[in-house]
Amino acid sequence: MADVIFEPLKFKNLTVKNRIFRSNVSGRFDNYDGSGNQARINWEEKFARGGVGAIMSSYVPVQLHGRIMPGYATIHRDDEIPFWRAVGKAVHKWDCKYILQLSHGGRQRDIPGVEFPIAQSSTSRPDPLHGFECKAMTKAEIDETVAAFGEGARRAREAGLD
Repeated sequence: MADVIFEPLKFKNLTVKNRIFRSNVSGRFDNYDGSGNQARINWEEKFARGGVGAIMSSYVPVQLHGRIMPGYATIHRDDEIPFWRAVGKAVHKWDCKYILQLSHGGRQRDIPGVEFPIAQSSTSRPDPLHGFECKAMTKAEIDETVAAFGEGARRAREAGLD
């Protein structure tokens, strides 16, 4: 009897070749401005080549001010689609799925706090991790953030990600 870990795993619209999943907690390979680079493509492809069935990306902000720190590739603009398409192609050629983890840091944001000195939050209490000042989001900011998740999902789909 074969080990179940090497059997395919079927979700509603996705079948993974085996049950070996890799998640990435941090992915600070990328450029300060939120654009991706070859280092990430190489890193993700390394795991796919090794036989992983699916890779869950690191934190991928849907808004630039939603990143926790610089060095994360974002998906907040359409011009990021070609980069994510390249990541997907590098992983897919090894029959590995690539699932993008759409994210927003909320009140835990850009460590330097230079570009976005006051973080968005559901509260005005300081960020518990760094003590940075926060402000409660307005209804318009909430709507913009919700829309950014939808746009991030659209971009991921256009990039051919799983």
